[in-house]
Amino acid sequence: MMQADQQNTGMTEQAPGPLRASCQLLPWSRSIDLRLARRHAGKLHTALPLHFQEVPEGQPGPPALCLQYEDAQQLMDELWNCGLRPHDNTGSQGSRSLTSSAAALAATERHLKDMRDMAFCLLGAYQA
Repeated sequence: MMQADQQNTGMTEQAPGPLRASCQLLPWSRSIDLRLARRHAGKLHTALPLHFQEVPEGQPGPPALCLQYEDAQQLMDELWNCGLRPHDNTGSQGSRSLTSSAAALAATERHLKDMRDMAFCLLGAYQA
């Protein structure tokens, strides 16, 4: 019965499109503008600014946003494009952690090459 009613009224249930995040770094204020949008029923829908409300102490309140995994990945990619990086294990962040990670990897690769050379030399595979 419900299908017939929907067909008669021309209503079709259409799933909303994927969430699209747009992030823009504002270096003069050390902030990032975040915009969220998706298409639904042929129209563009954008997220409105968040509203904060007091909640009783110890109560988490409802989530501000629930993202599908793919949508969260797209948001992470946008934030990465703005220069944000995860903290490394030392507690530093940003490009310094990326640089130090790259330097640590390069040092490890050189060390492994030295160890391979030493092992092959000890095995008589070639002379140093």
